[in-house]
Amino acid sequence: MENIIEMTQARINMYGFLSRLLIEEVDPFTLNKIKENEDLLELFPNTKEWEDFWEKDTMKLVEEDLNVDFTTIFILNVYPYESVFVNDEGHINPTITNPTLIFYREHGYSIDLNKTRALSPDHIGVELEFMMNLVQEELNALAREDENEVKRLREIQKKFLEEHIGNWTVPYLLAVKDIAETPFYYDVADATLEFLMSDLEYLYNLEEQPA
Repeated sequence: MENIIEMTQARINMYGFLSRLLIEEVDPFTLNKIKENEDLLELFPNTKEWEDFWEKDTMKLVEEDLNVDFTTIFILNVYPYESVFVNDEGHINPTITNPTLIFYREHGYSIDLNKTRALSPDHIGVELEFMMNLVQEELNALAREDENEVKRLREIQKKFLEEHIGNWTVPYLLAVKDIAETPFYYDVADATLEFLMSDLEYLYNLEEQPA
């Protein structure tokens, strides 16, 4: 049980961390936190070998390199919205007919886009935040030893990964890797891709196990 709780907390942390990096530009505080944390650095193998990451002033690195790359990738070229990738029209769908928004509402999650950088509820950062909230609810249910609720929440997570996140993020993240001009955002995309695939496999492996 202790291992499951630790793993669940680690999943919460990872979803939250990746959501933060994908929804807005990295700030100097977060960048320094990555530099100083060996576990976080393991997610950035190419960045670790990037001289500017260690030698350039953190503020300059953010303003001159990382913010520019973020804008080039996420704002100008590879739009981080499910609707862009799954609809033939390739348009962002911020309306109440958005299937991702409907999924959120069906499972008690609301999003105030005015408090985020997202233009639509199917932004990758918002979808990862939704998963983070589901896993947090799972952790609470584990603490209560509510096995039925744990199973229900894992099913929702698996369904969302299969029907939404897994339905578009592979080509999206591969496109991000292809266009990234800094090792940092290449690593962000690669770490997100690997984590999402491993997390779905983790949920499959848990299906037949007791909570």
